Amino acid sequence: MSNVRTRFAPSPTGFIHLGNIRSALYPWAFARKMNGTFVLRIEDTDVERSTEASVDAILEGMAWLELDFDEGPFYQMQRMDRYREVVAQMLAQGLAYPCYMSTEELDALRDRQREAGEKPRYDGTWRPEPGKTLPVPPAGVTPVVRFRNPLTGVVAWDDAVKGRVEISNEELDDLVIARPDGTPTYNFCVVVDDLDMRITHVIRGDDHVNNTPRQINILRALGAEPPVYAHLPTVLNEAGEKMSKRHGAMSVTGYCDAGYLPEAVLNYLARLGWSHGDAEIFSREQFIEWFDLDHLGKSPAQYDHNKLNWLNNHYIKEADNARLAELTKPFLAELGIDAASLANGAPLADVIALMKDRATTIKEIAENVAMFYRLPSPDASALEQHVTEAVRPALTSLAAALATAEWSKTGIAAAMKATLADYKLKMPQLAMPVRLLVVGTTHTPSIDAVLALLGRDVVVGRLERGASV
Repeated sequence: MSNVRTRFAPSPTGFIHLGNIRSALYPWAFARKMNGTFVLRIEDTDVERSTEASVDAILEGMAWLELDFDEGPFYQMQRMDRYREVVAQMLAQGLAYPCYMSTEELDALRDRQREAGEKPRYDGTWRPEPGKTLPVPPAGVTPVVRFRNPLTGVVAWDDAVKGRVEISNEELDDLVIARPDGTPTYNFCVVVDDLDMRITHVIRGDDHVNNTPRQINILRALGAEPPVYAHLPTVLNEAGEKMSKRHGAMSVTGYCDAGYLPEAVLNYLARLGWSHGDAEIFSREQFIEWFDLDHLGKSPAQYDHNKLNWLNNHYIKEADNARLAELTKPFLAELGIDAASLANGAPLADVIALMKDRATTIKEIAENVAMFYRLPSPDASALEQHVTEAVRPALTSLAAALATAEWSKTGIAAAMKATLADYKLKMPQLAMPVRLLVVGTTHTPSIDAVLALLGRDVVVGRLERGASV
């Protein structure tokens, strides 16, 4: 297979969520796998609902996931002259015709058809046929332009997901391809775009299946063979509803803002409708190498937030600590920890190395490491429970020992072990108050590792002050 050309063609009428961006991921991966071309096309003909903010959200979401495109973005509103040119060509060739039926007449026709138990559809009143006398065009009425859909036969294609699909042409009426003001309609623009952009594979959501037979007929009327179609089943939310903004879907950039790594979201998204055996975790490079259309899922995929968290935790564990440090800084800033606090505290990358295994998001990393850059403010009841009169002498003794100990996990552990022996205490009796006084919480990783990162002066000073209160 050569010269593969795929496309992602979103409408900029709202934010882009995981269900939407999957229709970019798969054609992107297929183009990369086949050394082909991936085209970005913005279908912005819905002028009332399309916004520049939505375009920006599409571009930002794709950039975050590193779904790079080779051509585009192309905007349909900038291609109006081309659409009108093709409409004129089709009228001249008899492939389309003007229709003067008003909206009111069409509504009345459909009402009569429904009452008769028939499928509501345009009846071809203005369709020219040999020997047919057309009505006289009404004065002052600007017609729409309709495509002359074949009257007999079937439209058939071998869908890469759904298999063989056949639709009788008798089920299809003559589609409006241009409105009275000359504005082309969605299905027509898509056909001209796919034709001009030489798209070989259309990988999109199955909400477009009903459009496909009409688009195939127009393509063939223009002398072109249709591309390969792969209609992806719907992505469902955790409640089993179609993923949408109305049903609580989060934007792609929202996952970035919530502290997810792009490689985790891409990995999760790839498995949301495609599989490679039992592989759950794979790199971007492996995904491209393995991706094909044969293993696209045929059933709706259901979003599982816990699984995404599990994947994100895996990628956090594997990530470079310096990279995580840079990603964590904005979240720390939101917690009131500024650059000066970071500069004067323990190296952030080292702290993250100690703390990251517990986190499912970058935001959680920030929340976990914040204690290294704040003055401790332990809960009064916790202090009363753990910093007792019986343990204060041990805390004073430990502070003195740590003032001269080798400053390493090993040296700190040795000082604590000696203090435990001197005061006949068990580790929790000493470690809990040390945690409270030094970082303000009893929930930390290994205490010797925490103290080693905080530094001798900070640890000794806080223990001395806490033991003497």
